[in-house]
Parts: sequence; structure tokens; C-alpha cells
Amino acid sequence: MNLARSAVLALLWVLVVVPVASARAATAIVKVADGWQLQVDGKPYVARGVTFSGSRSADYEKDCARLAALGVNTLRTWGTGTETRVLLDAAHKHGLKVLVGLWLRQGRPGAESDDSFDYLRDTKGMKKQFTETLAQVRHFKDHPAVLAWGIGNEVLLNSPDDASKEAYARFLEQVVSEVKKIDTGHPVISVDAWMFGVPWWEKYTPSLDAYGLNVYGGGIHVLPGELKKAGVTRPWFITEFGAQGEWDAPKDANGVPREPDDTQKYDAIVDGWRNALAPQVQAGRCLGLFVFNYSASFDHTGLWLGMLSGTSTRPAWHAVREAYSGQKPATPLPRIASVTVGEVKREKSSTFAQVRVDAKDAEGTPLDVSFAYNFRGAATRHERDEVVRLQATPGPTPDAWLVRLPTVKGPIKLYALAKDRAGNLVAATTSVALPVAP
Repeated sequence: MNLARSAVLALLWVLVVVPVASARAATAIVKVADGWQLQVDGKPYVARGVTFSGSRSADYEKDCARLAALGVNTLRTWGTGTETRVLLDAAHKHGLKVLVGLWLRQGRPGAESDDSFDYLRDTKGMKKQFTETLAQVRHFKDHPAVLAWGIGNEVLLNSPDDASKEAYARFLEQVVSEVKKIDTGHPVISVDAWMFGVPWWEKYTPSLDAYGLNVYGGGIHVLPGELKKAGVTRPWFITEFGAQGEWDAPKDANGVPREPDDTQKYDAIVDGWRNALAPQVQAGRCLGLFVFNYSASFDHTGLWLGMLSGTSTRPAWHAVREAYSGQKPATPLPRIASVTVGEVKREKSSTFAQVRVDAKDAEGTPLDVSFAYNFRGAATRHERDEVVRLQATPGPTPDAWLVRLPTVKGPIKLYALAKDRAGNLVAATTSVALPVAP
């Protein structure tokens, strides 16, 4: 995913070795029977992870304590920055390891804050990235929380053509080779979406110790077979995972992607770990999983895939705990059974709709209901990602609300949000075609 990572960049800027070159290495990927095994201090280690955006550095210690209590043992970041040391310290205090991201710039506009970089021609820029990346490795390599290095994220997916992909993969090999000279104690991986990086890594980046693969939804069951068909012999991590993403989701009658409901999101995480990946871990192919995403952001991606929304826990929070520890919620989570939008009317300069929301907790107690919207047809990336609260007043029945809708041109995604007394936030979405202003 791209959206939550944009915010993390400002905060948080495995050589297939058999055996690893230095006996003093804290982390190693070693050949075991017909597969591979990740080891920390000589002991088998399976990454039960989440990607980490966090909220603010002052809360990192609390974040790490909460995640450890869920059964999480590893965090993944996308880049390093001024907050990285704070995160590593907090992670180590609570027994967590970190797959430390080393950011490399994207190859086309439209990804990661519309940044773009030319790996065919910008030799000065590549030298700068090379130097800065190695500096970060030198700075953090001796920290006890470092598990491995993750260099680049979905750059091949976001490269404009084959020539650019080859240029980037060759540059990546230079970076990986040098990182491994500087730090013999931690494996090096690179990350891309689905199988897009595999053929380029196989041909041009042979020094990688393992592959990092981002996959969402039912693809988690298909990916191992695709890797086998492609003849991949290196081990791999699933470096991002969650429910079906917007890019794969079918669209409704208004052209808005249909978001999976909260139960489907929960089940995807538990099923993905237990049924799709557990056999691959046992066979020595998969080294671990990172569920996307631990972040407090209230935005389009946060609501679709996140574990938190502000201080409230989303169903993915509880799904991560069940996947990694086997512990189900103490009481069933609240749910929104249905959201129905009535006639949309314009009154003077405002637009309203009566919306019925059937939302209760396990005991039948009504929940604290609110509304918000997202406009995917907005002009800027910031606006397309933004989720904006809506004013609503109680309607004629307990489950009806009069919602004041925004004045935008085009269909909107409408969120019905409901929170229980324990701080669990559930969501249901639909779309609304707004009337054209006279």
C-alpha cells in the first residue's frame, strides 16, 4: 500500500548465506533440510509482524507494549528518520525486532506523494541515495532490535517501463552488495508487490537473501504456487498483508470500489496466517508475515486496512491477536448489520439524506454512531485520501439519522462508524450519488 507510507516517511526514514559469514551475526537465514530458517542468536525465529506507522514517538513504548501483548514479535518500517532510534529502543525494551526499511525513491509520479525518480539517467541522484542508505546502515546496524534490512518498496511496480526496471534492479544490487559488506550480521531483502519484483531480482539482484512480497486478500493462497512455478528458491516474507485492497475490489453502481466488511477483513487476516502461510513456514519457504498496518490515522487506507483509528481499536487489531496468539475477543465485537441511504435532497445550499444504521453490540446495546465521507474523485492526492466527518442529527426512529452531505461533484464513499464502550470502532460503507447543484 502507498497511502499510510507517505506519512511514515517523515518519521521513520537476507545474501543467501549458508552459513552467514560471521559467527557473531545476531540474525541469519540458514539452509535447513529442503527449506530455509530465520534464526536470531542461533534460535529459530518466525516473524509474526505488523507494519508500523505508529502515531507519535512519545507513544512508541506504549505501542510496542500493546503489540507484544497481541503476540506480535516484529515490526516493519519503510524508511529511517529522526524517530527510528526511539522506535528501536522501544521495540528492544519490549522484546520486539524490527525489519528496518531503507527507502529508495519511486520511479513514476502517482506513487508515494507523487514523487518520481529516473534510474536510467539520474546518476547524481542515485549516488545520493546510495550514500544516504549506507549511512543509515552504519548508524543503526549495531542496535539489538534490528532483525534485517528492507531496501526499497514497490519501486519495480511503480517503474514506467522495462528499461527503468532493469536500471533500478541493477542499482539495487549495488546497494545490497555494499550493505552486506558493511553489516554481515543482518540479512537484506527488498520489497515489491505480488510477483512484480521477482523476475528482475532473479536476473539482476542476486545478492538478496530473501524476497519481501506485498499481497492482499485471496492472493495470499495463490502466491506460493506462483513462486513455485517461477522456480524461486529463495525464502520470502509477506511484508504487507490484509483484506482485499481497493485496487482489486469490484465497483458498485456509482463506480466506487466495494470495501470488504469488517468481518471479512478479520477473517482474511486469521485465515491468511493459519491456512495460507503456516504450511509455507513449516516447509521452510515463508519466514514470516507483516499485517498492514499499525497506525492511528483516520484516513481512507487507515479505515480500510488499519488496526487503529485514533485511540479506537478496529477489528484488524483483534484479528492480529487471534492469528498470532489464538486469543479471540473476550466478547463478540460490535457490528453494523446494514446501512441504508434514503432519498438525497437539496435544501437551499445544503444536501441531506436520511440514513438508517442497524448497529449494536453483542448484548444488543446501541452504539455511538457517526458519519464521514471520502471523495475519490478529488483533484489532489491529499484530498483523495482524506476522510471528513459529517454532521448528523437523530432521525424519527432510533436507528435513523439525518446526515448533511458534502457539496462535491461526483459520488462519495459514505462511512457509518459505530463505537462501543470498550473503544472498539466498526465501520460499514456505501456510496452516494450526489445531485448536481442547480
